[in-house]
Amino acid sequence: MKKHLFGTALLMCLVVIGGMASAQTIDEIQVYDALGAPASPFAGQAVTVTGAVYVQKGTYNSGTWYIQGATGGINFFDGAAGPFALGDVIELSGTVGSLGGEINISNSTAILLSSGPEVVPATKTIAELVGNYEEVGNLISVIGTVAATNINGGSDTFWINSGTDTLEVFIDSDTAIDLSAVAIGDLYQVSGPFIVYNGALEMKPRFQADLVENPGGDTVPIIANINSPDWVIEAADPLTITATITDDGTIVSANLFYADTQDTVQGPFSSVAMTNVGDVYTGVIPGGHAGDRVDFYIEATDDGAQTVTNPGAAPASYLSAGVGFTTLYEINTVHPDSSYQGSPLLGKYVNIHGVVTAGTGTDTGAASRFVVQEMAENPLTDSYAYGGILVYEGTGTYGYFRGDEVEMNGTVGEFFGLTEMLPLNADAVNLIGFGATLPIATSLSTAELADKSLTDGNGIRGERWESVWVKTFPAAVMDTLGFGNYIVSSTPARADSLDVAPITTLAYVGTIGDVLTVESYMTFAGGDYRIVPIADEFIVQTGLSAVDNTPTIQSVGGFRSVAPNPFNPMTQIKFAVNIDNLVQLNVYNIRGQKVRTLVQDNLPANEYTFVFDGKDDSGRGLASGTYFARLRIGKELVQVKQMMLVK
Repeated sequence: MKKHLFGTALLMCLVVIGGMASAQTIDEIQVYDALGAPASPFAGQAVTVTGAVYVQKGTYNSGTWYIQGATGGINFFDGAAGPFALGDVIELSGTVGSLGGEINISNSTAILLSSGPEVVPATKTIAELVGNYEEVGNLISVIGTVAATNINGGSDTFWINSGTDTLEVFIDSDTAIDLSAVAIGDLYQVSGPFIVYNGALEMKPRFQADLVENPGGDTVPIIANINSPDWVIEAADPLTITATITDDGTIVSANLFYADTQDTVQGPFSSVAMTNVGDVYTGVIPGGHAGDRVDFYIEATDDGAQTVTNPGAAPASYLSAGVGFTTLYEINTVHPDSSYQGSPLLGKYVNIHGVVTAGTGTDTGAASRFVVQEMAENPLTDSYAYGGILVYEGTGTYGYFRGDEVEMNGTVGEFFGLTEMLPLNADAVNLIGFGATLPIATSLSTAELADKSLTDGNGIRGERWESVWVKTFPAAVMDTLGFGNYIVSSTPARADSLDVAPITTLAYVGTIGDVLTVESYMTFAGGDYRIVPIADEFIVQTGLSAVDNTPTIQSVGGFRSVAPNPFNPMTQIKFAVNIDNLVQLNVYNIRGQKVRTLVQDNLPANEYTFVFDGKDDSGRGLASGTYFARLRIGKELVQVKQMMLVK
């Protein structure tokens, strides 16, 4: 593989084989045969390599990263890694494998070594890349003329050529890169990782700035990173929009155009001038919105009188944000005997507010998903029918936990019969606070929870309990289904049974004849309603899962130490907060039950020390044993440290 150097030379990498460590490079791992099939001599083996981050998780999905080493680049998947910034040099350990025909490192762990400048793409020609699997994994920049397009607003593709050579450019829908201005005959410089997918070589841009029109001449302005410091607005609130606008010359003007829309009736577009600090431009859409949605786009003109918009086809295309709050009841309410059981607000832009009942990660099986339920005035008496929703935030950038109070702006979707909330982006979810009152589970029969009949006329459908926190009446395990799944029925009839599908491996294994209650949220998958227990405490009481007892300081802060440990009668818990943020420090027992809240407040950046005196929130002394300190800093960081109280 051709050498790829940037900045100072990176450290040589190590690979552990059969207990012996030997010098190893990414170049020696990234090997393909003549037909482009993975042929790494280290497939299935443990390796340790070093490189600088040039693709962060959340760019393409909730866990894919790319790093560039001194001899080549490679990707790894880890939704829990980081937060690492572009340019951070990390030491990556894991197992060599492949996905979609591209060699990667899986089952990985990553350690931050240092921070540095962003990786500079290596300049290549299309001729150098066509058929060259040795460049896979590298950050590349290439220039070509658009020869063909397949652009439909989702995961899009276009092709660039130079002479007789043609190269595919694939746009992942998660990047939100706008291609509406790309036309056949345009000259583009394309940057990003050079990848292989099922044998096909492709360029895969990361963000809007990876596409530069008319390179080498007077390039057109690039409008990228459109965002807002607060997407969730009421009718009277202004909506602030920010964007990064760059050009090889000078930006003469930048304007934010906006229109109020009610249902499908769009009002006329008005505009406000955007101000800038460097390349970051800000515009404020004034409050007093007359509709349930605000549509907007950005227009920029450079000193060469070249004007562009984002989206590129504006005003025919535009971005949108919901105005005012919509209840989950409105989103999910549907007549039980209706032939259509999807959301009546499908595709609509809405704001919602609620409490997290199942968090990201182990609760839902993905860093990109969590479950939110309506916050009723009286959670002990108010019904939660039609009151829950699965939130799919595709990047998995931030973590949310049971009891978090959140609000968000996005669209209503349906995924194979399951209603979803799709936030506009990771920053369109606001964390309001920790420790909100969780709803009391509504106790129901398995027959009602599992009912999907459109013809029985009983006015009961499991649909109303979709994504709602519920509890079955005492039910017997009727059968096991494999993969940890089983069915339970609160009557002797198997026809009344409900699928139990644990989201993670639990200590309890379904055993025919057992009588139990199952408490968790409901989902719909494979054509059936299912209850999804997230922990043994909702079936039987067991201990916590593995804990990382050596957390490190991240960009927002983290644990410094817990000492003494073991302790009696008290220990000092020290941590850093690097950015003013919402902070929570709780202590849990071996069963995962919270026994003490040490801090729950907005804290300024500083170093902190809190004393845990071995007592619970009521001032009672705790028994000897293992306890866990869990630190949360905003939605960016969660760390757990194990402590031992010895009396």
